[in-house]
Amino acid sequence: MFSTKSKVSTFLYRFRGNILGVIAIALALAPPSLLPDELYINNCIAGMLIALLLYIVSAFLRVQTRRYIGEHTRGKVHAADSLVTSGPYAHVRHPLYISNTGFALGIAFFHLGVSYWVVPFMFVVIAFEVALSQIEDLFLEQKFGDDWRAWASKTPALFPRFGDSKHVLPQRTFWQAFFADSSTWLWLLFCNLLLVLRKVAFFYV
Repeated sequence: MFSTKSKVSTFLYRFRGNILGVIAIALALAPPSLLPDELYINNCIAGMLIALLLYIVSAFLRVQTRRYIGEHTRGKVHAADSLVTSGPYAHVRHPLYISNTGFALGIAFFHLGVSYWVVPFMFVVIAFEVALSQIEDLFLEQKFGDDWRAWASKTPALFPRFGDSKHVLPQRTFWQAFFADSSTWLWLLFCNLLLVLRKVAFFYV
């Protein structure tokens, strides 16, 4: 019988996309930063610049990560054929969760600008991604045992450790990994277009 903690972990992982969808809806309901006032417009531009930087860094990290995990992807249940410790995984254990967090915060800054409204959203997103990373660690430790513990002992969970690492050739080229993750780019484009329409509607109401 699963413990309560195991049930919660299973629920969070299985429905992580749905939970992020609810967070995204809550964000869209918040008033956008673009209002008919010069101060707010400047605030909006600053938010968009921060969002653009977060998008670029997160996209690059995500593609580089996809190059090393190859065809493997995650569905509603945990699965891992092997323990990946090369590429971005030589520096941090959860590069995809970092990338996801960067995209989410980028969307928040794009919509809300540089404002206190970003803080609660940032807190919720980071807390959720940290919870997912801990669930991932538990699963990988149970499956790979000492191999995972040896890797985890020298590889931080979420704050990259930069330095010398063994060079391993990736399984995919940059563009193969990029196009293989097309659903992510379409989702990101859809969210930004939706928020642009939200700003326009809010401006003219």
